[in-house]
Amino acid sequence: MAESTIIHMAADLSHIHTDYLWRADASWKGYPYYGAPDLYEDCARLASRGVMDMLFFGDSANTSENHGGNHHAAVRYGMRWPKHDMMPLVPLMARAAKGVGFGLTMSTTYQHPFHVARLFNSLDHVTGGRIAWNAVTSAYKNEAACWGYEEMIDHDERYVKAREHMAVTCALWDSVEKDAIVFDKETGIFADPEKVHLINHKGKYFNVRGPLPVAPSPQHRPVLIQAGQSPAGMDLAATFAEYQFVGRATIESMRKHRADLDARLVAHGRRPRDLGVFWSIRVQVADSVEHALEKERQYVEKIPPQAGLIELSHMYGLDFASLPNDMPLSEVADAVKAQNVHWGSFAEAVETSDPTMTIGEFGRKNAIAKTLALRGTPRQIVDRMEELHDATGQNGGFILAKGLEVPGHLRDFVDYVVPELQRRGLTRTRYTGATLRENLN
Repeated sequence: MAESTIIHMAADLSHIHTDYLWRADASWKGYPYYGAPDLYEDCARLASRGVMDMLFFGDSANTSENHGGNHHAAVRYGMRWPKHDMMPLVPLMARAAKGVGFGLTMSTTYQHPFHVARLFNSLDHVTGGRIAWNAVTSAYKNEAACWGYEEMIDHDERYVKAREHMAVTCALWDSVEKDAIVFDKETGIFADPEKVHLINHKGKYFNVRGPLPVAPSPQHRPVLIQAGQSPAGMDLAATFAEYQFVGRATIESMRKHRADLDARLVAHGRRPRDLGVFWSIRVQVADSVEHALEKERQYVEKIPPQAGLIELSHMYGLDFASLPNDMPLSEVADAVKAQNVHWGSFAEAVETSDPTMTIGEFGRKNAIAKTLALRGTPRQIVDRMEELHDATGQNGGFILAKGLEVPGHLRDFVDYVVPELQRRGLTRTRYTGATLRENLN
């Protein structure tokens, strides 16, 4: 997928009002509230001005009950709550801004492949070919309960279901050939039935006859994204995905991840360049690194002392409130692994942290440092981006994690960092294709 070696850019707009960001002085400044359509339309305009490839919306339809054994902490402090369905905003953003694409999340665990295939085909038409599907395996207990499950499906079995789901969804997109529509008013032929096919899938989890009752969309199928970092997630990405979103803490772990991914791609008969990586980074633009760190310190002062631990409980399915703050992080690893959620990212945290780090220290660190942070002047930030891009094979780019002020962090990136990237020839100065897939190539 990432045939070009330039840096591709995305920005994560998932739940930009949560994770305590609502406490920041400049969050949503000038907008009535975080769900206002004009906020997201302006974010799309900013991204388009910066010739960014994609705005991304992660999702999980749950209310965390892990910290303290109930939902109170998550609701009281606005930790990944509330969570609106962002799909209705995508057409508005697409109309507001040209060029930029949109990544939307739907679950292979709970949503049916026929619904996913039809919805994303429709969104591809509406956006003019600028839609991507982030295919996730849902990993939260409350979400499972909300979808009617007594227990969450086991981690590896979720990926068995995901493989079948994605295979069926792709078959549905392929069930109507690209030139099936004739639309000949003189002969009265709308479409060629020989180019519309049943799929007759009967599997472990899904029985789907097909065909998909749609006209082929501009991209035929959306750009496929996957973010799993466990072995099963990596293998799913190597089988289906065109891009992967990855959070790694060090340049060494990024290289290791890329090498693992490349080996899996070859094993599945694909080339390494068939799958690009968007590495997650948080960018803090300032006059200096010290000034950036001071901005972060001021933000941390505004949020609850237990903020990081509440989010850790949410992410890893374990009640960190029940554990001693002075317990070494490594001692909780087995308990986290047993929860069947996000083990890959926790293993990364253990491997890249000081072996003596305690749960309390990790919680405080997690409140601000959930992903690799690049701080300082535009030149310092681009120096680091270029180093990371070169070290990982120039195969993809970066996704901006949520900043401390929305949409200010995106505006700062576009106004100050993008010009330096463009000056060095690291990113494009204009969109070169009509569709998201064309621009990502």
